[in-house]
Amino acid sequence: MEKNENSKESEMMFYQPLPAEVRITLAQQSLLSVSTQSNEKKSEDRFLMSYIKPRTPVIPEELTVLFKKNFTLRVGRPAKENKKTRTRKKALTSIEKRKLGLHKLPKIGIKYKACAPLHQLWVEYMENFLELENSTKGANKDLLYQRIAKADYHGCLVMVTRSKCPSYIGTKGIIVLETKNTFQIICEDDQLRIIPKRDSVFTFNVSKWTFTLFGNHMNIRPSERAARKFKSKPTIDL
Repeated sequence: MEKNENSKESEMMFYQPLPAEVRITLAQQSLLSVSTQSNEKKSEDRFLMSYIKPRTPVIPEELTVLFKKNFTLRVGRPAKENKKTRTRKKALTSIEKRKLGLHKLPKIGIKYKACAPLHQLWVEYMENFLELENSTKGANKDLLYQRIAKADYHGCLVMVTRSKCPSYIGTKGIIVLETKNTFQIICEDDQLRIIPKRDSVFTFNVSKWTFTLFGNHMNIRPSERAARKFKSKPTIDL
């Protein structure tokens, strides 16, 4: 009990009410600080008004209204709406393309005359691609052979000159589709014939030059053949 009474007495010693004189002086100082702040604010407004008024055509009343406004330093942008995510369409796989028959041409309905303009475009393409006047010279023949191996033959008018299958020899037509192992050509009788590249030799004409293609060297997809580097090597005849 004595310890509790001693602790209460010590607390009374630490915490005592302020004298009335001190309270009055603190109140007066707070009033003086408020009045000085207001006077400083008024003096600042007067200085700004005196500086801006002769330099702007704005009415003083409007200036005082503008001074009272609070201007934010950072402009708040509206939140962006969540855009719908675009779903990419799935491309067909090679198996699905084969099932749908996208790699095959209809055997009926393709006309030889309708493919004649395609052949004319191909001739112009080959003349520009091969640059025959320059590349037929002896020093540039290797470059010519590489370009012939990489060229696109859709629209080429070819003839089968040699083949292990005698029925293919003499077949002539415009190539409408090239695959890895075959040339599909439309003949003058409007018949679509599929000629295997293997063990066949083809010839075609560009301007005054005649070229020979060995099918055993062409057993590559057209897209892969255009990017491959070919080395000059002796040709094994049939």
